[in-house]
Amino acid sequence: MLETLTQTISNTDFTVNRTNIVRWLRPFAANTPTFYLLFVIPFAFAGYFALLLFPLLSLWLFLKLTEFLFFPATYQHWTYPLMIISVLILCSLISIALARLRFASRAGVSVSIEKTPRLSRLVKGLQQHYGNPRLEKILITRRDEVKISHTPVSGFPIRFRNTLEIGLSALLCTSPIEFRGMLAREVAKLASQKNPVTGWMLSLTGQWENYRNCLERRGNIILKPLTFFFHYYSPLYSAVAFFAARRAETRADRYTLEVMEDDDAITSMIQTIIFQHFLREQYWPLVINQPRDGKHRIFLPYKKMSQTMRKNVKDEDIERWVEQELCKFGDTSTTLPPLQTRLHLLGHEKPVYPPALEKTAAEEYLDEAMLQLLINSFDKSWIRKAGLQH
Repeated sequence: MLETLTQTISNTDFTVNRTNIVRWLRPFAANTPTFYLLFVIPFAFAGYFALLLFPLLSLWLFLKLTEFLFFPATYQHWTYPLMIISVLILCSLISIALARLRFASRAGVSVSIEKTPRLSRLVKGLQQHYGNPRLEKILITRRDEVKISHTPVSGFPIRFRNTLEIGLSALLCTSPIEFRGMLAREVAKLASQKNPVTGWMLSLTGQWENYRNCLERRGNIILKPLTFFFHYYSPLYSAVAFFAARRAETRADRYTLEVMEDDDAITSMIQTIIFQHFLREQYWPLVINQPRDGKHRIFLPYKKMSQTMRKNVKDEDIERWVEQELCKFGDTSTTLPPLQTRLHLLGHEKPVYPPALEKTAAEEYLDEAMLQLLINSFDKSWIRKAGLQH
């Protein structure tokens, strides 16, 4: 710390990047949080302004053109209306292209109340507790997390679809109470009445990134100005709104205490760290690099996931992974606060380790037939993607 404060001006890094922007804003956000939020709001609205500029400009120019047609004597030359028509055509083309822009949904299996009654009841109960935030559908995905995506219906930032994306790995590697904690945290984040300002700013982080990715992948040449804008605006907004988003994440941890005890909330947090580290560092590397010579039986990842985790996760692994998370401070790549901070805000200085995994959330909230259908489907999909034959 002393070395940082006493370094010379020539040694200071003035490069404009995410890490430095967050570092520059840290004292402002910590000492004057209200003024910091007022500072972030114009950055948040810049994205809306960019997307709605061309439709609103088209409407205004159309009214101007109509005024000329009804009151031609007002204008001395035809140059002005011709200029209006030219700009109107350009703005209309951009507006039409925006209206036709479609955002890809994450790959997964859509489930309904009829197919997953127990899971649906759990989700519905949490929605009712947190003020009935809107969810269009539930999707079981290949990811190892529970997340609610906020996807625009078109290029205009007016209507959105909220999709609950549940990683099959999360169901297979957590207990029912741990999974409930993961789910409650995401539903609470979606409930805008809980934290309307910071929650909105957190959702915009993913929303503007969605626009950036979609415009870069699918935007045609007429949308190049918007593609260029969001290429720089999305990461800039994410950096500027970093502390507002982190505050929303911190509050989401506290909101889980409304539906469970603090020890259960912390074990949910720790179990998420355990199974994600295990899958990413040990399980998937071995699965991906398994022999493909045709002499060995193919190891099906989802079929064996729960069993393998129960047998292969050691106490020393758990302690090492949790210690790694406890030592993480100043990580600006994620809005999720450091584990030490999350524990402290829940009234704990040390983590509460989860008991050995017995009954999984998948076994609790999915019928046996539905669970096997999902496992078989995901295993077959993985085999096709890996280019293997079973």
